[in-house]
Amino acid sequence: MKQFKLRAHLIKFNTMKRIYIFAIGLLLSSAGALNVAAQRDNRTMEKDVTTLLLNDKEDKAMVEKTMKENAPQSPNDNGLPRFAIVGKDRLFYLGIGGQFLGEGVFTWGDNMASPTLFTPASLTPSTPGNGGNTQFAWQTSSIYLNFVAMPGSDNQIGIFFKGNFMGNNNAFNCFHFYAKYRGLTAGYTNSLFTDAAAEPMTIDFEGPNGYPFSTLFTAYWEQKFTKNISGAIGIDAPTASMTAGSTTALINQRIPAIPLYLQYAWNDGASHVRLSGLIRPMQYRDLAEGKNKTEVGGGVQLSGMTGIAGGLSANFNVAYGKGIGSYLQDDSDLGIDAVPTSKPGEIEATKTLGLTGGLSYSFSPKVSTNLTYSHLVNWLPDDAVISDSKYRYGDYVAANVIYNINKFVSAGIEYDYGHRKDFNGNGLHANRLQCQLAVTF
Repeated sequence: MKQFKLRAHLIKFNTMKRIYIFAIGLLLSSAGALNVAAQRDNRTMEKDVTTLLLNDKEDKAMVEKTMKENAPQSPNDNGLPRFAIVGKDRLFYLGIGGQFLGEGVFTWGDNMASPTLFTPASLTPSTPGNGGNTQFAWQTSSIYLNFVAMPGSDNQIGIFFKGNFMGNNNAFNCFHFYAKYRGLTAGYTNSLFTDAAAEPMTIDFEGPNGYPFSTLFTAYWEQKFTKNISGAIGIDAPTASMTAGSTTALINQRIPAIPLYLQYAWNDGASHVRLSGLIRPMQYRDLAEGKNKTEVGGGVQLSGMTGIAGGLSANFNVAYGKGIGSYLQDDSDLGIDAVPTSKPGEIEATKTLGLTGGLSYSFSPKVSTNLTYSHLVNWLPDDAVISDSKYRYGDYVAANVIYNINKFVSAGIEYDYGHRKDFNGNGLHANRLQCQLAVTF
């Protein structure tokens, strides 16, 4: 028992040490001149890459700006087509584009099966002779449609669709499909609890393990209160990833989650700080009493991005809560949102903390580099009854260099490191080197 307590204190100390280091880094990065625009490799935010068809008199910059605002904001989520059709009398903008992502991947250390998703939580022990693995991938390639009707008017309507090949057996998979109208967004896309614009740029499709990134059916309303201040509130389709015990059972979810945020932005939106919240009810069956119960989870998040000096910029994210595991990359589908306890018929939400920080530097419009560190940790209830092999905490590191050859073609190389530890103290780690060729049209 003493050894267990000592180990628990050491884990807590190491976790707090990471938090302090992260906080110091955040303060240092925020100390830069706030009037410097963030310079990040964001393929969605490129300039002067869209060619207009059938209407060369239209304002090209306006078309690009409108389509950028209609597309997802993640730096990894291209939605700006290279060619756009402008309708007669500016009744619509239409762009149908695609992106081929070809990757060569070499992984060594413990086993990371997926060539597209570098997920520390999915690590398994390597078998003798299988300490290294060379793979090739194309499944993250995508096709997308960006359509805006009556652009610039009070009745502007936007529709965006994007699909990749990440389904079972490389099947075509819907990644985004939503509509926008007067501040209202509805469809299949990122939750409001995801601050996609502040996500670090990685070649790895999964991204930082502790970053909140959840895609589901959602509806939300965004409003700009002043030039710099905006906010939003919405509902997310009811979901939960829980573990049942001998006296509990999983049931259909009935109550939507409620995400919301308040944001302050400057430099024409290139820099921002956002405070987000999430209320998440989760339903389960109490077999001891023969009735359904609701465990209410929730979380808070502070995120943002800012320029520091010249081509250097930083992004950060801190998310903490109970029952929010499915909203963070590494905890998704692990049954860790809520777990059974020793009390008959009871399931209790798990506490989760995610930390992410990144630095980006643009050497020129063609060359940029990105460095990312992320940490995720779960704390089980004191009387939890669950396997010790469940995911306790993990770390994620990514460093890359991106070279934009021209507006159609870019290439990059990235190093990834991942580490995980179970509640029983067993640890695994892996390294990955991957090269990517991106062709966007």
